Formats: sequence, C-alpha cells, structure tokens
Amino acid sequence: VENLQFRNEEGDRISNIAHALPPIPAQGFTKSIQTITYFLCILAIIVVGLRVYVRLKLSGPQRVWGWDDALAVAGWFPLWPSVVFLLLATYWGLGAHDSQVPEGMLPFYQVRVKEYMFYFEIIYFASSVLTKLAMAVMIIRFSSATRIYAYIIWGNMAVLGANALGCLIIMFVSCSPLAAVWNEKLGHCRIQNGWIIISYAGSVVLAMVDLTCAITPFFVLQRLQMPKGRKISVQIILGLGIFGSAAGLVRMGYYHAYDTEKYPSESLYNWGHTILWSVLEAGLGIIACSLPPLRKLFNSYFSRRPSKDPDGGSGLMDG
Repeated sequence: VENLQFRNEEGDRISNIAHALPPIPAQGFTKSIQTITYFLCILAIIVVGLRVYVRLKLSGPQRVWGWDDALAVAGWFPLWPSVVFLLLATYWGLGAHDSQVPEGMLPFYQVRVKEYMFYFEIIYFASSVLTKLAMAVMIIRFSSATRIYAYIIWGNMAVLGANALGCLIIMFVSCSPLAAVWNEKLGHCRIQNGWIIISYAGSVVLAMVDLTCAITPFFVLQRLQMPKGRKISVQIILGLGIFGSAAGLVRMGYYHAYDTEKYPSESLYNWGHTILWSVLEAGLGIIACSLPPLRKLFNSYFSRRPSKDPDGGSGLMDG
C-alpha cells in the first residue's frame, strides 16, 4: 500500500510537471506532420461535403441516401477530435528529435505527448472502423449477384468488429487507473505493454480489411455489365484501400518505440511516424470511400442530362 501511495504521489508530480511544460517549436518532421494533417483534413471536408451534396441534391426526387453514406459521414466526424489531439501532441514535441527537447525534460514530454496520442488512437480507430464499414456496405451493394464476395466482406467486418471490441477492452482494463497507460507512476498495469499489443493487433486486422476491400471489387466488377473504361475507373478508386493497408504495415515498424525503457532514444520522433501513418490511413480512407458517388457530380457538369447514366451499366457509382 505504501509503495502504491508513493507511486501515486510520484505520478502526480510527473503529471503536474508534464502539464506545465512549454510547447516545443515545430521544426522539420513535426511541421511535416502538421502540414499533411491540415491538407488531408481540407481534402476530406471537400470530398465528404460533395458526397452529401450529390446524394441530397443531385439524386433526383428520390434523394438516394444509403447506409454506406450514413457510415461514411459518421466516420468523418471522429476525424476532427482525433486531429485536435494529434496537433496538440505536435505542439508538445511529437515528431521532435531528442536534441530539440530541453535537457532533462524528455520523460515529462513523453508523458504529455503519450496522453494526447492515447486520445488520438481511440478516436481515430473509431473513425477508421466506421469508414471501412461504409466501404464494405458499398461493395456488398453491387456484389449482390455474386454472394460469395459479399460473404467475404461480411466476414472481414465481423473480424474487424471483434478486433475493435477486444482492443478497446484491453486498452481500458490493462492499467489502473486509466491514466497509468501514459503515466505508469500513477498506478499499475495488469497487462505489460498493452498499448503495443493492441497496436500490432489493430494494425494487422485493419491492413487485412483494407486489402480485402481493395481487391474484392476487381473480381466483382469482372461480372458486371458496364463499359470497360468505367470499370477500370471504379477499380482504381476502390483500389485506393491498398494505400491504407500499406500505411498500416509501415506503421508497425515503429511500434517498438512505445517501449521507452527498452528504446529510450528518439521516442518522440518515432511516435511521430506511427501517428503520421495513422492519419494518412484515416484520411485517405475517408477520401477514397467518398469518391465513387461523386461521378454524378461530374455528369451534372459535362452532360445535359445529369440524372441519367450516359453510358449505361449498373449505376454502381451513383449508389
């Protein structure tokens, strides 16, 4: 009990120091993280906004609005609070080299940054899961004639849901109190390196889902009657999920840096790589998910009859 009380007091002291630290001026890699994040956010606003406009304004009196649209917008909303925490982390050193941190203050900056990273990861994960569900529903919609592919997608979604639930449970029960996840002196952790474990597990499953959602349309579209050029354009758009899969795999190469006892050097810099690839995965996923419905928008500008599908086919891109 005395030892736990001492740890709590030490943890409170560390927390107080960490929350009194001045920001670290953004340089180099930190600035790159901020710039890429701002760019993806602006692009996501434009693309998702256009998707909503197309569905509600350009779909005729029936106003087409499906579950994939609802899930896509639902996945877009959590992106914003996650980005806020990401930017807060960059203000306090995420992406910085050890040489940029005031001498003797690195452990305290690690606590401050890791807290913001925790909030980012939880909210980003929710955004990513909802976006992948939106993509899955869209693929299932046009694979009705080939049920085997729909079953594959639903199977992937079941794995994704189980993985998300398992990761959240481990994250929230691994340490007591929860703040011990980023400041271990505040309590104790039942599962050592729980953050690292769920990071690997989550990334593997997300990469698998992205890859499946990117590859499956190539087989589904082979059986649909539509012009070859249009078929290729759809495959390219839906195949953008491969980048999300690649981002997840690259990110895994930096998770070891979460163990600051074993890898004490350049922790903030390496954490910056994991967060950068996470926001790339989330941002590109949201954008790729909302691109297919925008075909009707281009039709409205380049055709005198925007409500009709000028080249026939299945109406896949129109929802």
